[in-house]
Amino acid sequence: MASKDIGNGAIAGIITGVIMGVLSILMALIGLASLLAFVDVRSVFGGMLPAVGFAAASLTAMITLLLFMAIIGLILGAIFGAIIESIPTGNNVTKGIVFLLAIWVIFGLLIPIILKAGGTLPTSLTTTGIVTALVAAIIWGGLLGVVFDWVSKKAGVPSMVKA
Repeated sequence: MASKDIGNGAIAGIITGVIMGVLSILMALIGLASLLAFVDVRSVFGGMLPAVGFAAASLTAMITLLLFMAIIGLILGAIFGAIIESIPTGNNVTKGIVFLLAIWVIFGLLIPIILKAGGTLPTSLTTTGIVTALVAAIIWGGLLGVVFDWVSKKAGVPSMVKA
């Protein structure tokens, strides 16, 4: 675990979180809110993120959502950077997808089931909810891997060119 990877992951996570937040807000603003039924970012985390629909209502709500997504991205990215070498796949994009799928399983499936043990299942654990959260986790993870690659190349040591 290199501290450079943690820093690169944190930066990549912030960028990815903001991109996902902007995409969610844009879909709501331009009338594609119906697509949110197919790509529900909130359900990746068991509904713990704020709803996107309200974010289109005011500038304050949009900024709040973007800040919240940046903070979530920072945390996820730093964890991703810390464990990136341990994820058994070939490139960073697939590592990001595997990482976010693991996050989705923990926060989107296991914790809601454990918290509702003995009671009824949460409404987010329907077939549609599971599939939409899966799609959102794949998109977020792939984007995290791409941005991590980009940040790692930008933050790399400049090569020495002899004149």
